[in-house]
Amino acid sequence: MSILRGRAPLCLVLACLLLSGVSARAEPLPVAIAESLPAAELRGTATARWFGIALYDAALWVDRAMPAGAVDYSIPFVLRLHYTRAIPGRAIADASRAEIARLHAPAPEQLAQWYARMLAAFPDVEAGTELAGMHIPGVGMRLFYNGVVRADLPGDDFSRAFFGIWFDRRTRNAEVRAQLLATGAP
Repeated sequence: MSILRGRAPLCLVLACLLLSGVSARAEPLPVAIAESLPAAELRGTATARWFGIALYDAALWVDRAMPAGAVDYSIPFVLRLHYTRAIPGRAIADASRAEIARLHAPAPEQLAQWYARMLAAFPDVEAGTELAGMHIPGVGMRLFYNGVVRADLPGDDFSRAFFGIWFDRRTRNAEVRAQLLATGAP
């Protein structure tokens, strides 16, 4: 115990940093994505963690017309996730389905249809894999895998529900939301 004496405040600070989302670095958009969103600018970055373990670095790229501090679903945007560890695609789809159900409570048939689309579209990821979702107003979501189009997931309702995982005010990680939207506070 004498080793920790006097270091408790430092240990507390380190624990808080591990449990929080901290700013992540963002690289330029891949050409295929940049061509689809030519007026894109970086809005915010964050690191998503689960019990202190970094899962992915996130970056929100928006059209310059996007209002500050919010997501306007009538304007296109891109959410990039740069994974820091391996996660099976099924686990990504399962977690997405659970959050969509919690936040939006779609009809069971609708949720089942969306889940089937996510299972088909979401690949297994490794450390270094990048998935990017582009919200296309009135159309749905385009999924990019390491900068290449992987799937189109139709339906504006689906796209809004999916991106609500990060941008709904009831998200499980308000700090990541605040950092992505560059609001400064959860």
